[in-house]
Amino acid sequence: MNQHIETLETAAKLLKTKPLEVPTRVQALQAEMKELERASESLKAKLANIEASSLTDAIETFGDVQLIAKRVDGQDMDALRGMVDELKGKLGSAVILLGSANGDKVNLVAGVTKDLNDRGFHAGKLIKEVATRCGGGGGGRPDMAQAGGRDATKLDEALKFASHYVQSLA
Repeated sequence: MNQHIETLETAAKLLKTKPLEVPTRVQALQAEMKELERASESLKAKLANIEASSLTDAIETFGDVQLIAKRVDGQDMDALRGMVDELKGKLGSAVILLGSANGDKVNLVAGVTKDLNDRGFHAGKLIKEVATRCGGGGGGRPDMAQAGGRDATKLDEALKFASHYVQSLA
């Protein structure tokens, strides 16, 4: 019993409150943490959109098909998907492949606009080929696909495959 009382008093000191107010203080801290996580996610999304806008400088053109195949490290799958959506909306017609290395892990997301889907371009097929080159796998729909890999050292080389893919269909 004394040990429990000591633990409660220690927690109260750490939380800078009275022992009887520990549960209330913990709930307040949990709510604050949730709000900070929401704000952090919002800022990450805004930063990803800004970075997506800067990627339009990396456009390659094959005939009338635009391609962006770029490495954007430090991004999780959600951020990559958001960036692909942003670029699809901005460009109107394009094949987009983004890859991110986080340690040894690789995140990949591909997007293809509807007009190019109708011409045979398929995000799921593209992402499967690229992921294989990074020691991973994945797939998806014709317009959006994602994958993971286990070898970040091969990401740059794998992203170059997108040019061959687009050239073969353009």
